Amino acid sequence: MSQDLTREEHLAAIKKADREYYELDDPVLADEEYDALRRDYIDKYGAEDLNYVPGGATGDFDKFTHPSPVTSLSKWTKGVDDEADLVKKVEELWPVVIQPKFDGLTVVAYPNADGSCRFVTRGLGGRIGEVLPNFIREYEGPGVNKSGYAVRGEVYITQENFAKMNEELMAHGDEPMKNMRNAAAGLLRRKERSPYVDYLSYVCYELPGEDVTPQEARQIISSHTEFKVTSMQELASPNSALEEIEAYYDALKLQNTIPIDGIVVKSGQRNSLEKFGFTAHHPRNGFAYKALSEKFVTVVRDVIWQMGRRKATPVAIVDPVEIDGATVTRASLHNAAMIKELGLSIGATVEIHKANEIIPQITKVLEPGDTEITLAVCPSCGEPLEEINGQQFCNNPACDERIAQDIAFVGSKDVLNIDGLSIETARKMVAYWKEQYAAVKPTYTILFSFTAEMLAKLEGFAEKSAEKLYNSITAASQDVELPRFIKALCLPGIGTDVGKILADRFGSIEEINQVIAEAEEPQAMLQEINGIGPKTAEMLTSNKFSMAVNMLQRHVTIAPYAKQEAPAGEYAGKVFVLTGKMAKPRSFYVELIEAAGGKEGKSVSSKTDYLVIQDVNSTSAKAKKAREVGTQLISPEELENMLL
Repeated sequence: MSQDLTREEHLAAIKKADREYYELDDPVLADEEYDALRRDYIDKYGAEDLNYVPGGATGDFDKFTHPSPVTSLSKWTKGVDDEADLVKKVEELWPVVIQPKFDGLTVVAYPNADGSCRFVTRGLGGRIGEVLPNFIREYEGPGVNKSGYAVRGEVYITQENFAKMNEELMAHGDEPMKNMRNAAAGLLRRKERSPYVDYLSYVCYELPGEDVTPQEARQIISSHTEFKVTSMQELASPNSALEEIEAYYDALKLQNTIPIDGIVVKSGQRNSLEKFGFTAHHPRNGFAYKALSEKFVTVVRDVIWQMGRRKATPVAIVDPVEIDGATVTRASLHNAAMIKELGLSIGATVEIHKANEIIPQITKVLEPGDTEITLAVCPSCGEPLEEINGQQFCNNPACDERIAQDIAFVGSKDVLNIDGLSIETARKMVAYWKEQYAAVKPTYTILFSFTAEMLAKLEGFAEKSAEKLYNSITAASQDVELPRFIKALCLPGIGTDVGKILADRFGSIEEINQVIAEAEEPQAMLQEINGIGPKTAEMLTSNKFSMAVNMLQRHVTIAPYAKQEAPAGEYAGKVFVLTGKMAKPRSFYVELIEAAGGKEGKSVSSKTDYLVIQDVNSTSAKAKKAREVGTQLISPEELENMLL
């Protein structure tokens, strides 16, 4: 399907999947689907746009910078990658040990002087995590970690405890949790301690930043901490590596006592980190074996369409099928292009597989159905949909669901952060407005016209809850930061990044409007700004943008914007482009550049001051372009010497 996407849409799909997996703990794509999406992108456009490491601290808890990055491993996938490559990898790393690859929440235990611990999530690129306010009770006291080392482990829930927890939740009238993998994050990422935290397990396997063998790490953890330590097996021979890894994986899956999504393969050589080094994202002294997801067969009985802020997404209703003890009746289809590509119809017998142990994805039609799947109109407003690159969009600005989705979006944490404003409440607000003010077409800004008295008339609201939401809306609409204001315009392609870029460049919404009005070629002028592309420039110079600004300014006041000044110095304002594999994570070099006041560029141009490349004598296209435009080529080591 990725062949039908534009470059921008393809990259957006990857970043959406990253956010679902790392930040929301709610993945939709199977691992091999995600890997294929990345591979297709790299084949078409190169790896430069993907030189970031996903996952970030949410801001709800204290942030913590890991002294050593908590890195992930590169992957070798069964049925996708060459078996000869696996043997070659194992030969290079020999001797080799294997361990379970746990499917849970990565947490690092940092010891205090008394042996108690701060428990920190992996977070942004494995560099900035969250300090968890609560943890499993048996590990919260002193004397838990006397090793003096940070210890990395995985928090997960067993099937037995997952079922027990859900029984108790339902007995109390609460919704059961649907996904085992998300349970750890769901229970630990709460300010108030969940009564079910102690149903979780924590197993440890690594000392981040320490160049010790897996056997030495295991010995330290088992001897000097109270943590459970992972199992481990040494491989007998590189030639039998795949057979041994698969037997180990199959045995763990058969036991079904711990959730796993692969096998970790690590070098047993001493000082292996120093010897093998790093790629841009991963250590080279190990990798992860990934098996293809298990397949199931079922029948498609219907397809329903769910509206988001703009897009209608299809979901297949299928005959019930048991997957890991859960009854599944829905399967993901993603978009209309996927339906066409599969040749899917109602009544079709299909093959589905698990995505990260629970979310099914239709992968193949085994027997065709008898009824065509069509969607010509929006399931909310009934207006015709526009198909763009295989995806269906509602362009009716008066669509009730679109308006409700925009209201909920504006109230979300990273826009205006209106406490208590859910999508359900937004829908009630739209319905109330249309009933009471039929002559006035609603937009998302009706949000700011609701009084406490009006809110109290919504289903489920009483005087106190209505007053609380009204106060939240009122407070959130005053002294709004300029980047958030721009994001709250609810315009396609205008998000946080664009808001920050415009705020830093112009400082106020008035200045943005004035500069655009006075420029001879405003779109060309805007595209000169790093981070502003053609589509964004077109939107910013349109009547739609100016009308949206005027409409929102009637309800929201903007706080004076104070740009954070970049550090002064020799490299302030200099543009660095990084390319190719490097000894340390790319984020390490980007932080160096930004700390010195420099900027990371995405492509080489006449404005690029330095191209950072491992081989300064490279004849790659990027290196040739750099020489043509007079950009200086430097190695990562030279960059460190310059900036440290």
